[in-house]
Amino acid sequence: MCRIWKTICAVVTLVILVQGSSAFAASFSVKRAINIAQWLTWPRYDAANGIEWPPFARTPAPPTVAELTKLREVGFDTVRLPVDPAPLFLFEGDRRAAVYALLFDAIARIETAGMNVIVDIHPNSRHPVWGQDAVAAGQTSPAFQKVVQVVEELARRLEGRTRSVALELLNEPRLKCEGADQKLWQDLLRELVSRARSANPGLTLVVTGACVSAPEGLLALDPGPIADANILYTFHFYEPFSFTHQGAQFIPWPDKYLDGVPWPFSARAMEVVTALVESQVQRKAELNAAERLIALTRAKHNLRKFYASKADAEMIRRRFGQIADWARSYGIAGEQVFLGEFGVVRREAGKPGAFCEDRAHWHRDVVAAAEAYGFAWAYFSYDGPFGLINESSRQLDPVTLASLGLRSSCSAKARADTGEIDPLARANQPCPEHCQSDNP
Repeated sequence: MCRIWKTICAVVTLVILVQGSSAFAASFSVKRAINIAQWLTWPRYDAANGIEWPPFARTPAPPTVAELTKLREVGFDTVRLPVDPAPLFLFEGDRRAAVYALLFDAIARIETAGMNVIVDIHPNSRHPVWGQDAVAAGQTSPAFQKVVQVVEELARRLEGRTRSVALELLNEPRLKCEGADQKLWQDLLRELVSRARSANPGLTLVVTGACVSAPEGLLALDPGPIADANILYTFHFYEPFSFTHQGAQFIPWPDKYLDGVPWPFSARAMEVVTALVESQVQRKAELNAAERLIALTRAKHNLRKFYASKADAEMIRRRFGQIADWARSYGIAGEQVFLGEFGVVRREAGKPGAFCEDRAHWHRDVVAAAEAYGFAWAYFSYDGPFGLINESSRQLDPVTLASLGLRSSCSAKARADTGEIDPLARANQPCPEHCQSDNP
């Protein structure tokens, strides 16, 4: 009799697991996504911590249905849509209704183009009152409570859209993934999931770990208290930072002065890159002699750390393998793991940055590792400093498309390395692998 009951229990458990997996697949799916980061992410805050009306600038212009359809045609199936929640709670009455209408118009536009949507609650990274730090301050924080209200309201409004829309509860929590901070994040996340579930039980939710969604954040997360079949677990990947953010003028760290950092590390000698960095720093007219020396010293320090790390494709596979092991330990399927952001800052004419073939090589290595483990992914981003689109011509970059394994008119010859060219002479040249036929 005991054996019979054990057999029955085993069969019932298997049926439940299969049904749960099928429910996940039937409700929402994503494989290859793209972030559209500047559509609804940066409201125009005024000096009194409010928001100007209308809240979002229209430059650059949001993508049209035709432009979104092109994204689907090249191989994307989903848009991750970062949304700053502040306009959804600071405005009231007709203006709040207008902000929700703006958001749902964006969702409808993406659906019309044949893609799914992940609405990402994405507080401003810099704002002192309603930004990421304030939201992560604790369960009684006014900013967190406002975000919770938005999550619940959005989940309710998404009733009937569970096959095409998922809700990401909070982007890049500004908490450490250990000790008291980790416990706090578990508590905050539990409340976010509970409130979203109470409003819309069938909605697919996207959750992340602390440590600004770095791999360590997911590895530290205990999904037990929130786990169900309709959850995606997300992390972001920008490693090594000194490669992906080299030349980024919007960051305060010395990586902004790095230039020509290779991928993999063995593709270019450190002496060659050091010469490029020295040349870039010397051209910084806004720095005095003392500041120039400090910038160069710190940039060289980060460059030495990069080479010492021996960063290559195996490093990426190893990092993603850690995530895969974490998922297996909790019975989470690979398809429920979502690489929500990855990318390399584009090189601008006359400014430092990654060479085109290095950037493309890193993209290929990341996509290969993610897909080997069955992870879905979202490239960062359609627009902005990491952009897939040329914002003046509105053309998609065929080199980036090819590096992501998507449909592109670039031939193998056009994508190939340009060979032995003096990097100093090459530093300010445009990307040599662009398909000329795709340029206006």
